[in-house]
Amino acid sequence: MNSLRPAFAQRGFDIENWQRHMNRHPQEYIRGKLRTIQRYAQSLELPTICQQPGWCLTSARRYVATYVQQGFEGLCQAEKRPRQGQLNPHQERQFKHTLLTARPHDHHLEGNIWTGELMKAYLKATYTITYRGGICDLLARLNLSHQKAHADYGNADPDKQQLFLNELKDILSVPDPAHAVLMFDEFSVSEKPTSYYGWAGKNTRPKVVTNQKKERG
Repeated sequence: MNSLRPAFAQRGFDIENWQRHMNRHPQEYIRGKLRTIQRYAQSLELPTICQQPGWCLTSARRYVATYVQQGFEGLCQAEKRPRQGQLNPHQERQFKHTLLTARPHDHHLEGNIWTGELMKAYLKATYTITYRGGICDLLARLNLSHQKAHADYGNADPDKQQLFLNELKDILSVPDPAHAVLMFDEFSVSEKPTSYYGWAGKNTRPKVVTNQKKERG
């Protein structure tokens, strides 16, 4: 792994050329390769880069080696992945549905995020199929990638809004010597959950439901 460093240094890393390829290739799996190279150029080692769920150490090492040999052009070439896997088409559809709609702990596994190891454990327990490798190929066939979720805003409940206003008026209208009322010209009450990463179809983003809407002045 460390032997890649001298060859990488000799190849060099041009941030402007990197950004051009990021803009040129909207496919998430290609951008994932480019992000790997960027982080490697920032002196991060591959095990550290691959601590994020969904990143495969073997694939990351291959990306760096490809970049060293062929540069950005070779790195960004479309991949031809094997189409035949251990799961039959029905099992693949079931597995994809599980990744999109359930969490590992729903299937008696320790975790909230589907990592490669948890996927292997699920496949072995559910289909009696042992994956020692090939999870990245399986996810590519399922057209899945690990992406940051975005908020899916719902309409505010007018009854809850009115109840909040009535309670606030009652609080402000009754003097209470034991408490002080502070006034701010701007404030917000947020029900927005913390952003998280999840599995979704490539070039899409998973949604997280929230009641918060950002008002624009």
